[in-house]
Amino acid sequence: MLDIKEALAKIYISVEPAMKEAGMAGVRPEGVEKGEIPVVKGDNGVGYRFDFKGEASAVAVKHLDKKLTFELSTTVDDEGNFTDYKEVSVSLLDAETSDDKDIRSISGEISDTIMAKFCKPTNQPKVKAPKTVSKAAARSGSVYYDANTLASRLTASLYPQFRGDYNDNINRYGEFLPEEFFARGCAAAVQDTIRRNDPNEMKKLFNILNEIYLDATNETQSIITVTLLGELGADEVLLANCIDYMCPDLMGPVIKVNKFLHSSAGKSARAKLKNPPVYKPQKAKRPGLMERMMNASQQANTNQK
Repeated sequence: MLDIKEALAKIYISVEPAMKEAGMAGVRPEGVEKGEIPVVKGDNGVGYRFDFKGEASAVAVKHLDKKLTFELSTTVDDEGNFTDYKEVSVSLLDAETSDDKDIRSISGEISDTIMAKFCKPTNQPKVKAPKTVSKAAARSGSVYYDANTLASRLTASLYPQFRGDYNDNINRYGEFLPEEFFARGCAAAVQDTIRRNDPNEMKKLFNILNEIYLDATNETQSIITVTLLGELGADEVLLANCIDYMCPDLMGPVIKVNKFLHSSAGKSARAKLKNPPVYKPQKAKRPGLMERMMNASQQANTNQK
């Protein structure tokens, strides 16, 4: 069951960068220690809330009776207090049915609204998308398929609805961050394709996955087996749907990864997969989350032998 106060704390952390960009800072009520996320009891001690305020605007996010309300004020009275809060949106956040995907969706909606209303676009040119790896180059062995190529191929051929997210990812970070991109929706779209089990869609999907997996970097192979296909183990029907379409080189790792992720040993890895850490620029090159989970899966299999 979802802990609502912890869920609001995650939303607070997610929307804070957009609030800072808009000139607002978190409000720390009396009794909240410095460094503590200021999620407190709501009006009259019912529900929970957190607030952001700036010189010209203020935001209140409240949760009550399974509903999360996002309110905004740009009206200040003679004493400098914000008044006349307007309801911007209402979202369902039910402790019994909601999950991290709902938290990310709500956070994204709030951040996008704040950025659109208060943050003027700069005149800086958009970041140029990284070059993709061609089939000829990959087959020659001179270069391997990378995660950027996987994302580009999938959004061009099967999931054009995520092309905007792909471009936004590159523009936001100045590079392509695959863990952030695939976790935001593309992985769920792949699972929906597998659930529908339409032969034409399945052939298109696995033609891409099979081809790229065979000549891919370790990180890209991990994204395919863990991020895109690692949730199949929770539903034997979904895994069975893929058997006739996966090449042998892909089938073995997918089965092993699903076995690991849906075992007691893989519980913490699945939690990290569903709620990846907030992006921070890396000081030194190190293996990505997917590669680390793949290595953990391989180590678990070795220990079992």
